[in-house]
Amino acid sequence: MNLNKKLTKNNNKVPTKRLVQAGAVTLALTTMLGAAAINGYASSEDKNTSGVSGIIASLYGDDEALLSVSGANVTSVGLDSDSATWILSLMANVEDYANVYTEPNEGSQIVGKLRRGDMARVESLTDNGFYKITSGNLTGYIKQEISLTGQSCKEFATAIGYNGSVGITLQEEAEQAAAFKAAFEEAARKEAAAKASSSSQSSGGSSSTQKESYGATTDEVTLLAAIIEKEAGGSGYQGMLAVGSVIMNRVRSSSYPNTIEGVIDQKGQFTGGIAGLSRIISRGPSSTAIRAAEAALAGEDIVGGKVSFRSTSTGHSGTVIGDNVFF
Repeated sequence: MNLNKKLTKNNNKVPTKRLVQAGAVTLALTTMLGAAAINGYASSEDKNTSGVSGIIASLYGDDEALLSVSGANVTSVGLDSDSATWILSLMANVEDYANVYTEPNEGSQIVGKLRRGDMARVESLTDNGFYKITSGNLTGYIKQEISLTGQSCKEFATAIGYNGSVGITLQEEAEQAAAFKAAFEEAARKEAAAKASSSSQSSGGSSSTQKESYGATTDEVTLLAAIIEKEAGGSGYQGMLAVGSVIMNRVRSSSYPNTIEGVIDQKGQFTGGIAGLSRIISRGPSSTAIRAAEAALAGEDIVGGKVSFRSTSTGHSGTVIGDNVFF
């Protein structure tokens, strides 16, 4: 079944069978409601969607989930505590990201992005199909039709492996890009001086050979540096370069995909594939990982053409470099 269809088929409603508590459950949702001191009583008859109590009624009215909102507390009658925790949670059901606007219309200014896997808090629902949300430093409006809330949001977060990420403002995105560019340029300046000494170093019998360079885009450099950091972040420069060498050996081999993206995302090879690198890519790979990626892209191979590696803890035979054994 298509994941998007599977996660949206319940129309964001908590199934009636989940309403199992007979008593009132008081949940201190300080982190979800923040400073929204909204008082009122939300029931199936209350369809005002201008505030938090209204949005709860809009989402859960069919189940007669009666809620009272007072300051930072939500009191529910008939709604189990696990479901109540997700009442005001929202994720964008997109492959990449969804724009967040200053006003509830697509013609207004874009203030940031809610990327796939970012969590937001619902503040209100407009009459023309937009949610007002808060996510990290980002506040604005997102289209209701691409949003998942409540139980559907919980299922989506579980399916993709939510890692605590939040939305990003355009200013934050620009600052991250500038920081990455500065780190990339710094690594490039150090590359010429470091390459000669690093290529002569060896560990566990490794030796350096020079192969044809690979003309990579900035995104490909980022991907390669991210997988290097993930697989050998604690192995030092040589351990990182060894992983980069394996990736590029696979790219050059007819037995594997001929792109960096294809190699990383190949089924059954690297846990999580490219999606599993989102946190590293978001903050930017380390300068050491970038330097190792640059050396591997320039054709440096310190694993003698090998195309596989495992953690040394597996006991697999081969050439040990850092925390991995290459074969």
